[in-house]
Amino acid sequence: MLHSNVNLKEVFLSGNSFSDKDIEHFTDVMKDFRLTHFDLSKNCIGEKGGQLLGPAIGANESLEFLNVSWNNLRRRGAIAVAHGLKNNVMLKQLNLAWNGFGDEGAVALGEALRNNTIIQWLDISNNRITAEGAKYLAKGVEGNEGLKHFNVGFNPITPAGACQLLESFGKNSSTVIEHVDISNVRVDEDLWNTLKETKTTLENLKVTHQPYLEGRKKPNPIATLKEWLEHNKHFELVEVFKRFDEEESMEVSKEILFDAFQQAHLPFDKTNMELLIDQMDGENKGAVNYTALLETDQIKWLDECVVRYNSNVAG
Repeated sequence: MLHSNVNLKEVFLSGNSFSDKDIEHFTDVMKDFRLTHFDLSKNCIGEKGGQLLGPAIGANESLEFLNVSWNNLRRRGAIAVAHGLKNNVMLKQLNLAWNGFGDEGAVALGEALRNNTIIQWLDISNNRITAEGAKYLAKGVEGNEGLKHFNVGFNPITPAGACQLLESFGKNSSTVIEHVDISNVRVDEDLWNTLKETKTTLENLKVTHQPYLEGRKKPNPIATLKEWLEHNKHFELVEVFKRFDEEESMEVSKEILFDAFQQAHLPFDKTNMELLIDQMDGENKGAVNYTALLETDQIKWLDECVVRYNSNVAG
């Protein structure tokens, strides 16, 4: 049907459970039609699909908007998509949020940003990118002349990684950046100072970030998780617990929960993830009991976890 429509410009196929075996058909569409908008978000495109999608992105000369968020792009698939961006000469908006690019993908994206001056809007939030990956992204934006909006929020890039990114934008005399989103990154003194210095150089730059609480010594991961849940209202903690509670004991060990939360792409580095789980395990039993989570709102449950944890620490 698609091939019979020669005037096709926009295709929206979000939420159809398309998998890697379906992607070949869509890459043909990208090659054969002068599409300007293509939405493949909320499907099941994985590593092999990304390896097919990447070259199609690189070869396409008409597409201006592409959304492949909420898929399973990772490893070689993520790298292939990044290489496609590097070679593309038309794409202005690319949404890669909620995939699994990780640091390997960030390296490839950094290289793409060094070479691509066309892309204006890029969302790579919720992609498990750490401070190591942020270092390569920073190298990319330091020489980029086209990017206006850059969302790296809800990645565990740490304050140090956020500093590197902002400093790179500040060093770039040719940058046209207007908005950087580093939501969920804890703003420590160094990052606060970097934010102020960057604003001195780039007066019109808007940076979305957490508030700076002067003198705050320890981050509160549960507070960060509550904020993240406000932005991701579809996410249900109880489903994560159920999935990894194989014995249906209403408890999940802290070790298993750490892996579960990593797979769920919660926006924490190792240290803060461990502290988050410690807060949930308020009674220090080595496992988190989620019985109460079945009976109440997850935000209220998190608040109750904090109360138990603080009471245990104080006692």
